[in-house]
Amino acid sequence: MIAFRYGSRVHRIALATPVALLAACAWTGPGAPKPHTPPAPLTTDTVVIDLAPGTTTLAAPLALPAGAREIIVRGHGRATLSGGITIAAPNWRAPDERLAAALPAESLAHVRVLELPAAQLSRWPEGLAGPVHCGHTVPMPVAPTEVFVGGRALTPARWPNEGWATIERIVDPGSVPRNAEPDTPAAQRSTEPARGGTFVPADRSRLARWQRSGDAWMQGYWNWDWSDEQLPVASVDPAAGTVTLAMPHRYGLAQRGRFRITNALGELDSPGECWIDRGSARVVAWLPPGDERAPVTVSMLAEPMIRIPSGPGAPRVTVEGVTFECTRGSAIVGTGVDGATVRDCTFSNVGTRAISLDGARCSVTRCTFTDIGTTGVHLEGGDRATLTPGHHRVEDSTFTRCGRLQRTYAPAIEIAGVGHALIRNEISDLPHIAVIYAGNEHLIEANHVHHVVQETGDAGAICIGRDWTAHGNVLRGNLVHDIPGSDARYQNAFYVDDMASGITLEDNLVVRCNWGMLIGGGRDNVVRRNAFVACGKAIMYDARGVGWMAPHIADPATSTLHRRLAEMPVDREPWRSRYPSLQSYFTDRFGRPVGGVVEGNALLATPLGTIEDRACVTESGTVALPAPAGEGLAAECDRLIRAACTGNVRIGNARLGPVGPARVPPLTPPG
Repeated sequence: MIAFRYGSRVHRIALATPVALLAACAWTGPGAPKPHTPPAPLTTDTVVIDLAPGTTTLAAPLALPAGAREIIVRGHGRATLSGGITIAAPNWRAPDERLAAALPAESLAHVRVLELPAAQLSRWPEGLAGPVHCGHTVPMPVAPTEVFVGGRALTPARWPNEGWATIERIVDPGSVPRNAEPDTPAAQRSTEPARGGTFVPADRSRLARWQRSGDAWMQGYWNWDWSDEQLPVASVDPAAGTVTLAMPHRYGLAQRGRFRITNALGELDSPGECWIDRGSARVVAWLPPGDERAPVTVSMLAEPMIRIPSGPGAPRVTVEGVTFECTRGSAIVGTGVDGATVRDCTFSNVGTRAISLDGARCSVTRCTFTDIGTTGVHLEGGDRATLTPGHHRVEDSTFTRCGRLQRTYAPAIEIAGVGHALIRNEISDLPHIAVIYAGNEHLIEANHVHHVVQETGDAGAICIGRDWTAHGNVLRGNLVHDIPGSDARYQNAFYVDDMASGITLEDNLVVRCNWGMLIGGGRDNVVRRNAFVACGKAIMYDARGVGWMAPHIADPATSTLHRRLAEMPVDREPWRSRYPSLQSYFTDRFGRPVGGVVEGNALLATPLGTIEDRACVTESGTVALPAPAGEGLAAECDRLIRAACTGNVRIGNARLGPVGPARVPPLTPPG
């Protein structure tokens, strides 16, 4: 049942009938749809859309009524919006001879086939969708069709089943699109026709399988350890031992790269893998044990589930207590939105960004995000030219396994603009970055981040990069732990990358991380009263602006840093008064980390690390605390983590806690 309330009047309609009211939105549910004409919305009133417990399938975005001053979408019980079709009692069968011939011999006794119901598929004229080109600098526009059993996505048939395969030799690196971009130094810039690379895998025993697998793709870190890209396979030559890609990788192929083949029927050889026969509308799968009778959901909806209206007279929208799941696109989007609130909601198995909002005063509170294809929450707002804050907030929310499909630059939270706050969130189990922030005067405080940067190098849990004007951001009282790595790959907890400047990092606790903080040569960065426990090193504060990065900042015509500074009116108010040091970046020791401060930090079983330019970066008040012997260090790490999550902690000069979501019960909606 869905109720639409206009002022004190409540109009109730059955779940399957609000087609007329919700315009393009198509619904499925119990009962046959019947035409319905709602009462005209009142332009001065509040509209409440009540979602009853149970699952409602959207075949198009939920179109919110026009003309109201405020709209509240409220779920009761476990009210769920799904972007897929569900087969409650799937009839799995053995594969036919044609499929059996394409499958690995060891899989024949286990693989089953499910015919998808044509009547349900007919609601989506675009049909089933295959893999898409995506990766670093290529955001996933919409996810491919996925199959969910027992609430978890089946993995498109791939090899290797875990980890990555290596490259023995590069035959042709392919073209390098990055070299044609305008910020490439003129001496290095080149343009050539697009050409996919060719390489020899280290393990060539499976090439015949790949040759027989039509529509196979490869996902890889093809050159750099922080740049993934999923690319289609053009050809496989078992005799020559080569694979040729149909598109170039951004940086060209390199022998140090790693890859895996995906969407390859010939590699369907493990429980939990599947392959979608889009031409015949059927799923081929080796089901996880015990899931033979579990309901199956197939994601179909490519558009956002809810699009929040904007513009003059647009309503203020609140979404509360709703579960969003199994969709190819986003859950909630809006551009130019003012005051949208999302609270007490659950997002699971969303194909791209769960929430993407641009505007002002939007908040995400007490929400849970699990198995998100790309970014959990993306928020933009505020005016950098005038330093007018956007006042977005993300707080008391939990994020797990974001970046499930796009492996890099798909963080749990991404913010841009001026004056947003990320407070008391918990983020874990990501392949790459947990938080990306850009702009000015953001507050990132009391967050609990752990077990991220698990698949990549040259990355940090919380990152900003390549902006001299990024002043006023404060990262305070956060707990980051369990990010292992190596000096060669320099995984770290806090990354101020490529000369980003004006950042303050204070009262943070870093435990069991490869490096605590990597400050990449920027100016006016302050690192104070932080505690580093059982880390490979506390700080790497480098001077890359007079090292490897010097050619990239020498020419204002090609430098990203120069361009971003030129875009900001740093010589006018309020910039001139608030951030006066920006006036001297070109005249006072250009390229060096002038104004850097490292003070009052505590080290427990952790060396300080490296400060490359001590003439520009002052270091003082560092305290080395006595380390427990033997297994006592591991116990002390665990104690500090627990204490920071449950109360206040003081270690050295650092004070923080409690971190992570406040255990506050959700608000009880009015009747």
